[in-house]
Amino acid sequence: MKFTTNSIKSCAARVGILSEFGRLPNSSFETPLALIYTKGGSVPHLTKDVFKMITTNPQLLSVSLSSTLSMVESVKYSDSNFANFVGMKEYINFLTINDPSYTTPSGHNHCHTVPVWTRKGKLLLTADQYMDVIEAFKPDMYVAIYDGDTNIHSSRKRTTKAVQRSMALFEQCYIRHCASENLKSSEILGVVVGGYDIEARTTSINHLQNKSLIGYVIDGLHNNGPDVKDIPSEQIKEVLKHTINLLPAEKLKMSMGCWNPLTVLDLVELGVDVFDTSYPYVVTESLQALTFLCDHDSCKNVGHATSLEEERYTEDFSPICSHCECLACKNHTKAYLHHLCTTKELLFKVLLMIHNTHQYLDFFKIIRESIKNNTLEDCKKKINLKFKEENVIQADEPTNTESKTYKGSYRRF
Repeated sequence: MKFTTNSIKSCAARVGILSEFGRLPNSSFETPLALIYTKGGSVPHLTKDVFKMITTNPQLLSVSLSSTLSMVESVKYSDSNFANFVGMKEYINFLTINDPSYTTPSGHNHCHTVPVWTRKGKLLLTADQYMDVIEAFKPDMYVAIYDGDTNIHSSRKRTTKAVQRSMALFEQCYIRHCASENLKSSEILGVVVGGYDIEARTTSINHLQNKSLIGYVIDGLHNNGPDVKDIPSEQIKEVLKHTINLLPAEKLKMSMGCWNPLTVLDLVELGVDVFDTSYPYVVTESLQALTFLCDHDSCKNVGHATSLEEERYTEDFSPICSHCECLACKNHTKAYLHHLCTTKELLFKVLLMIHNTHQYLDFFKIIRESIKNNTLEDCKKKINLKFKEENVIQADEPTNTESKTYKGSYRRF
């Protein structure tokens, strides 16, 4: 695999190309890029055929070990790889440890193992056990197993242990990766951990820098789940600046989690190249439609998202956004979607996921074009205005003790 970029300046927005994948050598992806979030290898609420109706462009899938670990024996028995086993062989896949849409329980870390939370509960994996899974799945890209169980509240002792454990686990994974015939077409990425401790992150980076890696995943800033969308970029900026300044400028940089669009733009400005689409999934689960790209007066959309539960949409026969080209907006009205929502029809989340995924992929197209045209700041101002509009409305509304916001906590899926 190869990553090339138009800029090797640290902490700067840039456009790049991911190409020359071992399994699908003709596939290439322009960055900044959003990996398509999956559960069990499939896009939530969507069949493969429906997903293809959203976009005909090649996509790179984000696959979590926590939602696929139960498939290991079946994949081994099929004598194939994960992409073929789940019927997504035409898509490049990137294997991560935890599902970014669900809060990962804290604790349960031991000296030589890392907990993976599946539908069967907690499973402790050593580096060798993890690499056994990797050799069975043969992902196109994957992370070395690591201890990312840190956040803004983590102590110095916890962050130091996370770094030490991650360093030891990485060495074991890297040795296995380099010696494996099954992984000749796979790329391993190093994970930078250390919470919000600058010294701990420096240690983590120094350990990875002499390794032959195409890129890095910046982790340890949160414990996943919907609450990540509420983390302000001001909280993470200094840590990310320090981290990215120390990492090789020409290497790929990734940050997983359901960051909100404003934070994504700030991270792009700092030089982060790859994200995931867990954010539109979390918004879908909260029964909302994304409207942060809609600045058309004809739509009368205020704020970054619209809750279709609201009674005011009962007789609203306009689409979510009149300028949106997704299947939901081209064929259905807010009134119909509201009806599906109130009657709890499964089709509601299907249509909502279609719209939200389409909007988010358009968002990244706009980001890439804005970088090329030097208009990223204008893009930020427009989207920031949509979030401010919502805050003004919330300030004017009477206090309601029953919040409809999807708080999200760990749940078995």
